[in-house]
Amino acid sequence: MAQNNLEVGMKCIKYMLLCVTAIFVLTSALIISVGTTIYAIYYDVSFFLYDQMFSPATFIIVIGVIMLFVSLFGCIGALKESTCLVNIFAVILSLVLILELAAAIAAYTLRSQVTGMLDENLRQTLPYYYSNAEVAGSFDFIQSRLNCCGVDSYLDWSDVRDAPANEGIAVSNFTVPYSCCAQTRTQLVGELEVEECEKLYANGCLPRITYLVYQSAGLLGAGAMTIAFIQVIGIVFSFSLASSIRKAKSERERRRWEIQERMINAYTSLNPDTEKKPVVYVPFHGQTTA
Repeated sequence: MAQNNLEVGMKCIKYMLLCVTAIFVLTSALIISVGTTIYAIYYDVSFFLYDQMFSPATFIIVIGVIMLFVSLFGCIGALKESTCLVNIFAVILSLVLILELAAAIAAYTLRSQVTGMLDENLRQTLPYYYSNAEVAGSFDFIQSRLNCCGVDSYLDWSDVRDAPANEGIAVSNFTVPYSCCAQTRTQLVGELEVEECEKLYANGCLPRITYLVYQSAGLLGAGAMTIAFIQVIGIVFSFSLASSIRKAKSERERRRWEIQERMINAYTSLNPDTEKKPVVYVPFHGQTTA
């Protein structure tokens, strides 16, 4: 009865560990997808970000790749009932758990620095729009994609005085880039159709890019914490399965030894003093054998 209960318990833990490792594969693929997506978002606005902002996203991608390979140890160890592979799986999970907690802490820490960093970088680079092609490309990208203009509003472009002639949209006594145009209309000038900007984006880019980066960092931290919670369950099941495998193997060896002893004792008495010895007939001298 005890043997059957042990075997049933080990099978339950084994199948639960297989389910957890399957969940690891899915969550690993998901977290890699989230990490690469956020890395791509950061890359699009990388001109206005510090390099350390990419660290949590890169960290999450690496953790996801490691988790895919680590899941193999859990699956093979559970199927083969290998204590060594299951323990390796649990130990690596524990190490990766520490890395994920570090990534989550880094993401939430950098999250608090987003507003000040973006405010400083946007205001410092805005005056170089017409003299630096990289600055111009970065501002055009965020203004067209985020539907915004300037840092706080389109009036920020009034501080940029070195705009080339016939480039941009003339507003009062200053010029704003074409990427600030929210709505255009087509006018016929002679035989040519000319597009004219009718409306500018009213909102500045600082609140929108801050929200984008801020929420992305929060998503990274939440993703790391979610998979960390699943890992804790996997670690508990892994160590439980390893313990059950050891107990089951010990019980099997004990029962095998008992069976061997019973087979031996079936032919050999345990009390040699009371054992009946076989009678051996020896012919006396002169007797002939048949």
